[in-house]
Amino acid sequence: MAFFLSDMISLLSQPYPHNALYSRYWLLVSAGAGLFIALFLIVFQPFGASYWQHPDKNWILAGYGLVTFTCLAGISFIMPVLFRNWYSEANWTVGKEIFGVVIVLVVISVGNWLYSQLFFVSSFQFKELFAWICITVAIGIIPTTIITLLDYTRLQRKYATDKLEIKTNTEKHPTPKSQETITLIAENLKDTFSLSPDELLFIESASNYSEVVFLKEHNLQKMLIRSSLSRLEEQIQNSDIVRCHRSFIVNLKQVSKITGNAQGYKLQLKNVGYPLPVARRYTDLIADYFKK
Repeated sequence: MAFFLSDMISLLSQPYPHNALYSRYWLLVSAGAGLFIALFLIVFQPFGASYWQHPDKNWILAGYGLVTFTCLAGISFIMPVLFRNWYSEANWTVGKEIFGVVIVLVVISVGNWLYSQLFFVSSFQFKELFAWICITVAIGIIPTTIITLLDYTRLQRKYATDKLEIKTNTEKHPTPKSQETITLIAENLKDTFSLSPDELLFIESASNYSEVVFLKEHNLQKMLIRSSLSRLEEQIQNSDIVRCHRSFIVNLKQVSKITGNAQGYKLQLKNVGYPLPVARRYTDLIADYFKK
């Protein structure tokens, strides 16, 4: 039993991808969930709704969908502000994903219960509210846990690094002659910075600037250029130097180690003390480069 609990705790603490609540994705999920709830209640009228008569019944049932959308959208604005560190993707785990869904279920159940008070219940009783929450969570926790664990297993397999290797043969990815020297031009078209591809480690977005991190005579150096990362990306014509994240351009020839977990790949560069993340949209690009 102790061994099982130890394994379960270890599993729940594993990294897991977290879709930022401040996103169009979350608003679409909220709208979709609200629309589904509204249509489901209007079409099937479960929980005795078919026996209830009211001239505005369909509108009232649709209100549950609106409550669901409001609760989900409200979470997207309130929770990340109150618990910024807890909601950061760097700290997100399997356990937090499950717990986060439970919070969503609780908030929606409270919202729907309060909405129900307007039409079906004349007295406000916390005992009924607690029962409503318990039923909602009890129904939702099992499929939530199963789906999360299955998705975690799928992502672990997807980002396994056993089929990837660090390429040391430069002939596999020859550098075009036009890019024997990389010249980065700032937005004012006057300030420029040139270096060889072998010197460049990575470029990181820094507000209105981009920070170029490179090696010069075996020393780690940095240079700020007033330019967006996308603009610099267009100036680099080298198959080894690619975008790997919204905040990073990386020289794949400088990668010394690749690690992978459910959140995706991490690239460890030579002479850099921390790994660079790989966004999901760039996963296939990085995997194809390092595949055996």
